[in-house]
Amino acid sequence: MLRHSWIKLAIFIGLFSGIQFAVPPSASAQITAPRTLSASSGRLATLEEQLTNRLRATSEDQRAYLRFLVLQVKEEKLDTRLVVAVERYAIRRRPDFPFPFFERAMKVQALKYGVVMPPVKSFASTISLD
Repeated sequence: MLRHSWIKLAIFIGLFSGIQFAVPPSASAQITAPRTLSASSGRLATLEEQLTNRLRATSEDQRAYLRFLVLQVKEEKLDTRLVVAVERYAIRRRPDFPFPFFERAMKVQALKYGVVMPPVKSFASTISLD
């Protein structure tokens, strides 16, 4: 009788430890692109870095959209204050994922300045599979 108990205990421990090692650990956070500040500006982030980090732009399409937007600001087609105001609006609307709100609001506000903002999807890179 005692021998059967030991065998059952050994099987239980073996199954438990096997299950424990077979199940991968769950991810607790989203993996995003590295967010580094430019070394040239000291401790201040550029507009592009600020938008990328605060709007949680994780895909290359989103970052390309933000680079295009910053280019419009540098060419003085859009005002920096407008871009920052729309950024704050988007963060208030959806703090965990503000980018879609930013894109829609920026499209509407940019039209008032006569600037057509293309959708983020148009910035998708075409990678050759050769």
